[in-house]
Amino acid sequence: MFTYSLSGLEITASADVPAEVEESETTARSAVYQVLASFFGPVDTEHYDRASRGGWAEEIEKAATLLPYAIDTGPEGLSTEMTLEEYAAERARVFSDPSEEDHLLREATYASEPDAVIPQVTREYDYFGLSTSTSGSRPPDHLVTECDFMQYLCFREAATSSDRLRASYRRAQREFLDRHLGTWASLVAVSVSQRSPKDPFMTGVERLASFVRADLAYVTNLLAA
Repeated sequence: MFTYSLSGLEITASADVPAEVEESETTARSAVYQVLASFFGPVDTEHYDRASRGGWAEEIEKAATLLPYAIDTGPEGLSTEMTLEEYAAERARVFSDPSEEDHLLREATYASEPDAVIPQVTREYDYFGLSTSTSGSRPPDHLVTECDFMQYLCFREAATSSDRLRASYRRAQREFLDRHLGTWASLVAVSVSQRSPKDPFMTGVERLASFVRADLAYVTNLLAA
């Protein structure tokens, strides 16, 4: 059985959604978004422990077991021999600027009209009864938040027995990838590579870009069938 686990969004409207559903190709997609959201979250001892023992590779491989398309889930580059302090400092160096934490993990960084991004993604979340965390610790256009949204849409698709709703969730996924996450995931990898990052951060953004690209193609093909 599979259940979603949001870290960047909160449910604000009641919805007739089961707590868990049978594992399937669709929940596998949700699971990969879930792992990616965790990977790009803040460093704590649990996050570091996964990196130091190769746990991130294990989680991605497990999540991707039922994916309907192939992605790279190899262990290379997803572990580290850095200390916790070195690991946290490297994450900050790679993704942040002096003036903004996680600068390279925000959609607005790559947008031609950055001020328009947050209102746009917020409307998408609101429509599906979601909002950003009440703590305000993570912006709506953060990579974690956008992965959370895709995770939730995939789960909702897996949970419904209605063909009409299933198609609706797929359209929402395609549109969000077309307008948002799919337009800038590859740019994260380019920007991060210019900072000569140590692994697992470079490998992480490469896996993100590859997965999002494959997932957009998959959903687009489903809707065209």
